[in-house]
Amino acid sequence: MAIYAKINKDTLLFIRLQKQISFNYIERIAKFDEEKMSCWEDLTSKKFPTINQAKTLARCYHVPFAGFYMNSSDINIKRLPVMRNLRTLQWADVDNTALNLAILDLMDYRELLVVSKKERGEEIPSFDLSFYGNNPIAWARYIRKKIGLSKEDQFKCKSARKLYLLIRERVENCGIFIHCFTGLPVEEVRGIAVYDNDDMPIIGINENDRYPAKSFSIIHELVHIIKRSTAICNEMNNSFSAEREEQFCNAVAGAVLVPKDFFQDQLERVEKNGIDMLVIETLAKRFSVSKEVIIRRMLDYEKISRDDYNVYADEIHRQFEIEKNNAKLDRKATGKSIPRNIPRETVDRTSTLLCKTFLQGYQTGAFDKQDISRYLGINQKHISGFLREVTKW
Repeated sequence: MAIYAKINKDTLLFIRLQKQISFNYIERIAKFDEEKMSCWEDLTSKKFPTINQAKTLARCYHVPFAGFYMNSSDINIKRLPVMRNLRTLQWADVDNTALNLAILDLMDYRELLVVSKKERGEEIPSFDLSFYGNNPIAWARYIRKKIGLSKEDQFKCKSARKLYLLIRERVENCGIFIHCFTGLPVEEVRGIAVYDNDDMPIIGINENDRYPAKSFSIIHELVHIIKRSTAICNEMNNSFSAEREEQFCNAVAGAVLVPKDFFQDQLERVEKNGIDMLVIETLAKRFSVSKEVIIRRMLDYEKISRDDYNVYADEIHRQFEIEKNNAKLDRKATGKSIPRNIPRETVDRTSTLLCKTFLQGYQTGAFDKQDISRYLGINQKHISGFLREVTKW
């Protein structure tokens, strides 16, 4: 026998409208059609969702199940910021519900960090970065200096993951909250910049992206933040965006990750018989960036022609597809998938400042494992591993 959830219908409607969640999204994610949802929201209707249906809706809405029983006036849902859409998409009609939820989740995580630090009397890094002009090289020098990214620091990173974590930590120390979002394809949204004020602007990075692309996206979005701009982006790395501001952000990010003088020095060391894929791969590994970034810098620094760039870009894409397909065939043949490292994955998607706050809060008794498990959305059995991973820093 079904047990119905006597939720507050007004609250259910309020949450959906405030978060700008479409019926199409609900039908796709929760499998509830518009007619059913309309009845659940209709104050004159006697129809209610079952307990299980209401819990499914809560997951879909990114809210606690108990929130549906509260009065709407007691629920604090932030207003979505006005975003500049700088994306270039191949499809015209895009449902932005998943994007809206991602932005609101980022804002909630930032609030969690700010509130936690204030409650414990800890200082919150202040944001005061400012730069002007249209010279990407000058911007890159300014950013590397402000975040303290030296050549030695970068070359000590033995993997793209380590560079990503280093850049994320250094940028967050400048008073910017950086956290990964989920639920969106990389080709639809790669990065989000939210500048609502100087009190810790937000950079959101797609969790599903590769480490080199995440590093690039952080710097790309940082340029938007320094410009006091709120934007959504999807064209980065090897793209020639139609948006002038996106072109500029890409140029700055490339120059930050692969400065011209460092690049020239390293190129002379590895280039013996001209530029080829081996040279490109060697430089990508040396700088802990993607091969796409390397060939773009080669083009920008006039080491290759535009035709050469296109040839290398096609080859890099072909190799990537082959590797992805081979990995898929291996999994199918062996029936084995790469085991997940949940503590490491959690660290990689969670703000560095927030990770450290959880660790310090756990050590002082402000957070217990159940609290951290709830906030991070992982099983409590992984919390010890997560805390050990954070202590490695």
